Amino acid sequence: MKVLIIRLMGLGDVASILIPAVKIIQSSYPQARIDVMTLGAGVELMTLVPEVNAVLAVTKDQWPSDIHQATDSFMSIADVVAQQGYDLIINLDTWFMPCFLASFLKESGLNVQGNLINLSVSDLLRQVQAQTLAQTYFQTPHQYLASTYPKMRDWTLPWWNQYPNVSYPEFYLSHCCGFEHAVDISLMIEADHDFKSQAGAKKIIALSLSGSKASKQYKDAEALTVQLEQAGFFVWSQFDGSVSMLTTLGRLKVTDLLVTVATSTQWLAKLVGCPSLMMPGALPPSVLGADFVVDKVQSCQYCYQNQCVENKNFACMDIAVQDVVKKVLGSFKV
Repeated sequence: MKVLIIRLMGLGDVASILIPAVKIIQSSYPQARIDVMTLGAGVELMTLVPEVNAVLAVTKDQWPSDIHQATDSFMSIADVVAQQGYDLIINLDTWFMPCFLASFLKESGLNVQGNLINLSVSDLLRQVQAQTLAQTYFQTPHQYLASTYPKMRDWTLPWWNQYPNVSYPEFYLSHCCGFEHAVDISLMIEADHDFKSQAGAKKIIALSLSGSKASKQYKDAEALTVQLEQAGFFVWSQFDGSVSMLTTLGRLKVTDLLVTVATSTQWLAKLVGCPSLMMPGALPPSVLGADFVVDKVQSCQYCYQNQCVENKNFACMDIAVQDVVKKVLGSFKV
């Protein structure tokens, strides 16, 4: 049996959703050959997963912003996929174009499970040509998303209020997709003992304090680095893509604690068993599955918004350096 799993999202999503999904599908179909389709840094990460046979990479050029060009490009991708002879294709993505790809493959006669669009491909292309679909249709999942998983619709709701103690990977894979196997966010990587030797007898702290949004920026990173070093820690923070994924994971495996905002590094650390101290900002700590969390600093915190609704410029990220250091020290006393 030959299976393809599709998840064309960011690196943290690949670590927290695609890797455990591969393990779940492998448990369900022990004899299956499993391929994955992903993009960006996720391609490099998925080559390290032993259960994965091949990684199909989608490049930026293959995903243009213009909807006419994008549908043409993804139909070409579908032709390549169709030639691979997959017995089962599982689309776990929620973005429009991967769902369009899944619908196209399903209508081509392939066995497709997971997320689709709620229009036939012919209707969609006709309305795109006639420009009768509002832009919000492509940008708002609850408008276009259909699925073979009955509970996927819950993903479009503010589910974190209904399931406050469930992390996102568990909610998505166990609840929305209905997978019965445990969510296993782990990866066997060799520890970087040479890197550990650089620290000597000091405990190693990694810092990842800049994310993709305004709600994921910690402005006092330099001051925090200085204070942690003065407190006797070996501190590193090379998460800019300048070293390989294998090197990054090997270093995280020998790191005693990652101090991080809500970004992909947290999930990379979880893959190799490195605990994290989270600065969650606008995101509820339970959603992130955080090991340790800095104290809440704003009453409006955990709003789950990308724009600060209180016009406070995400003051929930203004955490005093000494408070972070105190939490770091406390994490080693648990």
